[in-house]
Amino acid sequence: MIILEMLLLFCITSCKEEEPVSLIPDIYSGTATALKNSEEWSGFTRSQKLKTNRISIIVNTFSSQGFLRETLGIGSVKPYFERQNIKSIDGNGFTETSAGYGTWIDDGDVGGDSYGLDTTVHDSFIHITSYNPNNAEIEGIFKVSLILEREGNQTPGKAPEKLVFTEGTFTVKVDPEWFE
Repeated sequence: MIILEMLLLFCITSCKEEEPVSLIPDIYSGTATALKNSEEWSGFTRSQKLKTNRISIIVNTFSSQGFLRETLGIGSVKPYFERQNIKSIDGNGFTETSAGYGTWIDDGDVGGDSYGLDTTVHDSFIHITSYNPNNAEIEGIFKVSLILEREGNQTPGKAPEKLVFTEGTFTVKVDPEWFE
């Protein structure tokens, strides 16, 4: 009888429900939303400090299996509470605020379509609207117009020629020293 009770106790303690494992890496500290070509879009955000006193804000989306699918990057963002126009990369080490977008195929390690800033449109911007020093988090808004530079999908003609992110919002944690 004691063996049966011990076996039952073992089954009860070892059969407890486990926490679901997230398929998304834990490097993300916020979220972003926008209308991408007028359709709702959202992703996970992280910041990356650059050598200068600037950061990149990276937004990624994932498949239901946890594979990377999209990356929107806005680079060389300054710690200012004002609208920063997004310009093309100037070739001198990303000294201008810039943007790019790409898709990923297969298990998230094969590049798909690649988009660069549409330099014929002059209203792409990012604007940090608030900074919370208690949790080192910034919030902001953005709009970005991009054009197809390289089609990498397996079905030619599938990628749209232009992508426009409007009504964009984001939150992301930053290094507190960046904002001082």
